[in-house]
Amino acid sequence: MKRFLCGLLLALPLLSSAQLNFHKGYVLTNSKDTLKGYLDYKEGKNNPVSVIFKSELNGNLQTYNLKNCAGYQINEMVSYQRHQVNISLSPEALSAIPQVIDTTSRRDTVFLQVLQSGQHLTLFSYEDDIKKRFFILDKGEVEPQELIRLLYFKSGNSGAVLTNARYARQLLMLLRKYNKLTPAIESRLGRLNYDQADLLKLVGHINDQEPEKSRFPKSRFFVGLGVNASTLGFTGAHELAGPDAKSKLSFGPTITAGVDVFANPAIRKMVFRMELALMMGSNSASTLVRKQSFDQMEAVLTPQLIYHFYNAEAFKAFFGVGVGLNFASYRNQKAIRHVNDFFTGAEVIKENEPSHMLDLQSFYFNFPVTAGVVLNKKIELSLGYSMPTALTNYTYFNADKQRFRLGINYLFGKH
Repeated sequence: MKRFLCGLLLALPLLSSAQLNFHKGYVLTNSKDTLKGYLDYKEGKNNPVSVIFKSELNGNLQTYNLKNCAGYQINEMVSYQRHQVNISLSPEALSAIPQVIDTTSRRDTVFLQVLQSGQHLTLFSYEDDIKKRFFILDKGEVEPQELIRLLYFKSGNSGAVLTNARYARQLLMLLRKYNKLTPAIESRLGRLNYDQADLLKLVGHINDQEPEKSRFPKSRFFVGLGVNASTLGFTGAHELAGPDAKSKLSFGPTITAGVDVFANPAIRKMVFRMELALMMGSNSASTLVRKQSFDQMEAVLTPQLIYHFYNAEAFKAFFGVGVGLNFASYRNQKAIRHVNDFFTGAEVIKENEPSHMLDLQSFYFNFPVTAGVVLNKKIELSLGYSMPTALTNYTYFNADKQRFRLGINYLFGKH
């Protein structure tokens, strides 16, 4: 199991870069020709600078970029238009916010993502390594204008961040131009967030249209069953830490449930998972003269980051890492020693001596890694491994548990 997961981790970059994710769409050339076919939809935070296209699924690959492509659309997923615009350079990362307003900008040709296109306005977004920005294109104009938000620290108080909300004043002018300003809207402008949801509502009001609801759910639920296998080991100054100690592989049932949240609901490559698992099992380690054993029941809450390095429609393969918060209870603990009587030399079996019973922790962390596949968007099969984790907190020795897990989940929701 450990070799399999390590091998998969080493192969991850190769597998990830080799897989393309084609969907129907079209490319708009410089001459305004529309080329229908299939486009590779990549998941990423920043706006793209190129797209891979092919006219047929088994056709040759072509790359269209900012020099030869006026825009492109991947049906029901995303649309981009090429524009030359002024892009603000003022940072928004807390460590980089300036002490005075930074109005610097650069002139560049980029692909802007179309968020809404209406009878009066078109709303775009653009993100690079500095920040995310929104642009607005008024009907009859040629060049989109950035909706400007500038952050800076209050003079003499480096802990207070001020906002120059120029974007609210820009939108106020457009509301007046198209006779869409009401007292309620004007009052809301002072609290208008610089985010996609709020801006879409306001632009939709000017365009007399409702923001389109995404056909791709942002999250899904799952339930599952599985089996966990664990081994118990000892480290430090303990009789069961020697080379002759053996640990019996113990099996127990697992029940899981949780929710997945997608970084990009249309692609679903990167997933944040919150999982709750209920597990049962027995643990034991022994030598010829010593044995330690106990039964364990635990609830494990595990936030995980999952990446689908192969992401086709009917088959997906993934790798995940997480942190497990283990809430455990124990019963049937036994400590058995075989000793020779000092006077007779006969063997004596001593059980559950107080000084040899383990003080087991009711809460501890573990660090699981997982690999698996998804079949037909509904059935998920996975293998997991958790490195040895201390169940005790002694100064000179510890009892460690490592766990393997095989599971099957059913994924609910629209796919």
